[in-house]
Amino acid sequence: MMKNSLALALLGSAILLSGCSSLQTTSLQQAQRVAMPTKPSLSERTYVLEYQVDHQQPRVKSVQLPAHPVKRGQSVVIESEQVALTERLRDRLVAIFNDKSLAVINDAKQADYILSINQLDISEADKVDYRLSNSHILGDGSLIEEFAVRQCSNISGSVSMKLFHRASKDVVWFAKSSIDTASFQRNPLRYQLTISDYIDNLEQVQEFVQTHNSPDALAERGDKPAPKAPRYQVLSKISALEKVAGSCNDTEVSALVPDLHYYLSGILLEKININ
Repeated sequence: MMKNSLALALLGSAILLSGCSSLQTTSLQQAQRVAMPTKPSLSERTYVLEYQVDHQQPRVKSVQLPAHPVKRGQSVVIESEQVALTERLRDRLVAIFNDKSLAVINDAKQADYILSINQLDISEADKVDYRLSNSHILGDGSLIEEFAVRQCSNISGSVSMKLFHRASKDVVWFAKSSIDTASFQRNPLRYQLTISDYIDNLEQVQEFVQTHNSPDALAERGDKPAPKAPRYQVLSKISALEKVAGSCNDTEVSALVPDLHYYLSGILLEKININ
């Protein structure tokens, strides 16, 4: 009789424990879970910003005296003892004289004229503000204001020459020209700008959902409504400007000087009148 009573007691305990476990599992299953919010679509936009400056024409002074008319078929010697004349620039001067039917020779004693290159100078000029010329592509006023101006280095270059009549030593022609690199550089500055979207609170949202969907949180919440996960916060990251065309810093602007002198020298020699 006692054995039967003990068996019945153990069976009842087992049934009670099984019921509690089933009740807890059911409670967890019934608790509303926090839904992971749908991620917003993110984009990346790339813009090419153009910057321009008002260009000035080269300043040119050219004076030719009538005492010794320069005639076709005469000869010229190029003297450049006072400057560092590159081979490229010398070839340019020779080509212009040839176009004017003047022969460039090496023997000064046989030449009709002597071209003396007195200056191929440079000097630092005030920095120049290049202004954004296609601001409409940005649309956003704060971005337009932020990228409205790029300040660049600037160098002023000048060239001066004289043409002497060899036999009399008389000056037949003298000229000088100058321009700065900002005006010499005709193409606009171009920079690439990239704006990328990103979710600023991604980890916080994921942590919130995981915390509120844990077994302990579900059991404690029971049949109460689940809290809503925070909204994703989408922000934009703006890259640094990356220059893709043009010259702006000291090194880039200095590299323009040989071409600037080449350009001015050509302008000056074209001013010599030939009979």
